[in-house]
Amino acid sequence: MNPKKTKMPQLSIDKYKDMKVINKKFLSQKEGAELYSMGIETFRTLANEANAVYKIGKKVLINAEVFEEYLESFRVWR
Repeated sequence: MNPKKTKMPQLSIDKYKDMKVINKKFLSQKEGAELYSMGIETFRTLANEANAVYKIGKKVLINAEVFEEYLESFRVWR
């Protein structure tokens, strides 16, 4: 007996990369700027204000959870 195989949807490499970045706890400055659709300088400034920056040697990482919580403080209530 040969059961029918269910065809799994194929993810493009771009979609996979997007999902991988979204699920990360720490982002590089470039990844964060792309994810939140802003320039690197703006992202860096907001990340510093949010106290979400970690520096390990020369590598700078941003805690996405802390950054998003800070970003919510800018929400405009209507």
